[in-house]
Amino acid sequence: MLIQKTFHLGMTKEAARAKLLNLREYRNELHEVERAEVEDGAAYFDFRIPGGFPVRAQLTEVPGENPAQTLFRSYSGGNVEVLGVLEFFEIKPDLTEVVLTIDYSFLSPFLRLVDYFTSGVERFIDRQLERVENHFAKPVAGVRADRNLPAPINGNPIGEEEEGEK
Repeated sequence: MLIQKTFHLGMTKEAARAKLLNLREYRNELHEVERAEVEDGAAYFDFRIPGGFPVRAQLTEVPGENPAQTLFRSYSGGNVEVLGVLEFFEIKPDLTEVVLTIDYSFLSPFLRLVDYFTSGVERFIDRQLERVENHFAKPVAGVRADRNLPAPINGNPIGEEEEGEK
């Protein structure tokens, strides 16, 4: 199946590429992933799709000529074949659009059928990309990070004192 997702990171293209390729920096944000490791130049991912069926992917980077792209593919050891690309587009100086394109196929016909009816892998990737995007999000000036809290009664942002209280 083919999946293409777009998300944004508030940093330069080079920084976004470096941070995304450094799995150690954000793997703790991937809560539904049972294993997310990089060893000997390969990335290992284990997670489950609906019904509790395991997905194991072992990915390696494929050399490419375009520095704005990172190509990757799976190799033996997993139960899914994967080909993919991460593309980085600098929208403005501190905003990079990242496009993830993945073509995957389960080796098991049964798992292909389960995924076809549940869209389990696509939903899983959606949740993980949202977590990654939130992990790297920078606070925007004038927007409170604690948006779910009610506004203070006195109208002052949290942490600011009135002049007479000093």
